[in-house]
Amino acid sequence: MMWGFQLELKKGLRTKKIWAVIIILSLIYVPFFYLLKRTSEELTATSVMGLTISFVSGMAMFFLGIVAIVVGATAINGEIEKGTLRVALSKKITRSGYIIGKFLAQIAVFGIAILLATLVEFAGMLYIGVDLTGALVRDLVLINLLLLVVMVEFVAMGYLLSTFLKSSGTALGTGIAVFFILLIFVPVVISYQVYTHSDTASLNDVQKLSDEYNTRYAFYSPMAQFNVITGHLSKREPVNRTITDAMGNTRVYVTYNETYQGVAYAIKERWVNTLLLFLMTAVYFGAAMLRFLRMDLR
Repeated sequence: MMWGFQLELKKGLRTKKIWAVIIILSLIYVPFFYLLKRTSEELTATSVMGLTISFVSGMAMFFLGIVAIVVGATAINGEIEKGTLRVALSKKITRSGYIIGKFLAQIAVFGIAILLATLVEFAGMLYIGVDLTGALVRDLVLINLLLLVVMVEFVAMGYLLSTFLKSSGTALGTGIAVFFILLIFVPVVISYQVYTHSDTASLNDVQKLSDEYNTRYAFYSPMAQFNVITGHLSKREPVNRTITDAMGNTRVYVTYNETYQGVAYAIKERWVNTLLLFLMTAVYFGAAMLRFLRMDLR
């Protein structure tokens, strides 16, 4: 396993794989902090953290998700087409040791990229004049670790395609199609279901129903679980408010005050969704590994 890990890690660091990820992260984060610097609004640590998490959920998730599933989708079949897999297995290494080592090495490559992205974020915060308090540093580290877990699940999903589809080109196209289905089609279906079952519900009830549907019916989507978790960064507390109309009639209605609690609070609050990220990664990679142990490598 260590041999496969070292081989894939060296190859990943030598090739364009990690540098492509680093360049993508730099290109999308640098303009983001530049625009924040140019804004006329007063920036606080809480507001910047909220904007950063929204950005991570959108642009960073989009680009890194595609890269991750593409890397996984060509991991095994690409080696078979090149003939390098049979050479590797001629060494004193088992199939299970090879695929586990390869998978761990690719996790390490993405981990290095996420680490560098975190450093870029720290530099960006200092650039726009936000003090790096302990709470802010913790939230930045946690949100990037959560993003790494999502990327690892995409890689594992790609491994599953790579072991079932012999052609790397077919697996590549299928992986991109799966990504866009998870990005566009699944959220539309979930939103439609929420809409049809919440005609007279309050916004708080709509949020709960959306979380429930994403957890129950989109458990296989890392993006859905990530969005549910990051949707609970604030604690919502109901507040009764009374209004009196021109006729002297009074009416009591409920509003919600939101207080930012941080990423650790969101992970704890939505622990089921956090667990699903790890569980489905194990399911995808476990299925890929079982397939790899039985597949014909010719």
